Amino acid sequence: MTTGSLSAALGDETLLVAEARAGDETAFRALWATVQRPAFGVCYHLTENRADALDALQETQLAAWRGLHTFEGRASFRAWVLVIARNAAHTVVRRRSCGVLYAQVAEDSAVAEPFEDSVARLADLRRALATLPPSQREVLLLWAGGLTYEQVAASLGVPLNTVRVWIHRGRARLRAGLAEN
Repeated sequence: MTTGSLSAALGDETLLVAEARAGDETAFRALWATVQRPAFGVCYHLTENRADALDALQETQLAAWRGLHTFEGRASFRAWVLVIARNAAHTVVRRRSCGVLYAQVAEDSAVAEPFEDSVARLADLRRALATLPPSQREVLLLWAGGLTYEQVAASLGVPLNTVRVWIHRGRARLRAGLAEN
């Protein structure tokens, strides 16, 4: 077993990052596997469609690989990637608003429940998220993706208390929106 596969098996993020920085693609794949789904979630909810989210996710993966040397480890790899995903999603939305991109495809549900229930629940959540102001939706997605309040504040460049208020208000609005459905 190679050093890369050993640390991948152990799941040690610090070792995996070091190996990936040294060019070990297997180590990077192991890191990416832990963050791909939450990164897609951020991309999807900010772009509001699957095709754009997949474009943003691909940009995120490339940016993470190319920029791995800039990862300082002050936050988790996951937090770092979610910020990259946020930025990539915003870039895709900007391009789309210029008429360059647009496609709408329904996302598959991975919840282990009857298909029609999971589709209905996902549709309700999307509708409720769509009613939120962009700032609240964005902080909720980053926070739900695993970032701390402090990491969300730092990534958005807003005061910590602002993030707390946005998350509190966003959660309240989501609860109210989901209760209506």
